[in-house]
Amino acid sequence: MGKILEISNASVGYDDDIILRDINFSLSDLDFVGVIGPNGGGKTTLLRLLLGEIKPVKGSVKYFPMAPNETMFGYLPQVSSIDHKFPISVLEVVLSGLLGRKRIGGRYTKHDKKLALEMLERMSIADLRGKAIGELSGGQMQRVFLSRALVSHPRLLILDEPNTFVDNKFEKELYQLLKELNKEMAILMVSHDLGTITTHVKTIACVNRNLHYHPSNVISTEQLAAYDCPIQLITHGTVPHTVLPKHSK
Repeated sequence: MGKILEISNASVGYDDDIILRDINFSLSDLDFVGVIGPNGGGKTTLLRLLLGEIKPVKGSVKYFPMAPNETMFGYLPQVSSIDHKFPISVLEVVLSGLLGRKRIGGRYTKHDKKLALEMLERMSIADLRGKAIGELSGGQMQRVFLSRALVSHPRLLILDEPNTFVDNKFEKELYQLLKELNKEMAILMVSHDLGTITTHVKTIACVNRNLHYHPSNVISTEQLAAYDCPIQLITHGTVPHTVLPKHSK
C-alpha cells in the first residue's frame, strides 16, 4: 500500500481570486475520505486540483503512479453537470471511460466492449446499453456514469455528491458497493449529508477556503466550528431531525 498523491502548501484560484489557500493533503491506497464544507468553500476547486484540471498558483501537487499504464482516477460528476441531450448511448458513455488508454483515433476493441458490458452488468443496467442517456432517470444515469468511472479500474475513485437525484434503493446499493470497492481502491467522496457519509468513510476533510483533515469519521459540532466548517449535522433515527447550534432570542 502506497501514497497516491500529495498536496503541499498549495494555493489555488482563478485570476486574482484565491479559493483555497496553503492546503496540505495526501491520499494513500485504500483511503476513504469524505469531503464536506459549505457551498462556495472550494470543494469543486479541490476536485479540479486533484484531477489535474487546474494548477496551483503556489505550492505543488505530486502524483505517485505505481505502473506506467495505471489509471490514476475514476471520476463521477454531479448529475446536474451532465448534458442529458448529448446524442450518445449508455454503452458509448461507459466505453468513453477507456479513452485515456488509447491513442488518438484508436477504435474500441472487443475486450473494451466486454469490460464495459461487465461493468453495466455489475450495476444491473446491462439492459439499458443501447438507450440514449437523455432517456434515463437520475438513478439510472448515476449507475451509468459510475460504470464509466470504474471501467478502467482506477486507483482512486472521486465522487461528487453521488447520492443526488438517486432513488433510495440505489443509494443503499451505492454505499454497499463503495464499501466493497474500497477493498481494492481509494475513494474520495464529496457530500453535504454528513450524517450518512460518516457511517461509510474512514476520515473527513473539511473544506472552507482552507482544508482541515480529521483522521476519523466521528466529528462533533465543536470540531466543525474549530475547523471553520459551517455545515449542519444531521442525525438519523426513528424520527428524522436536524441538530442546529443554540441561538439567542
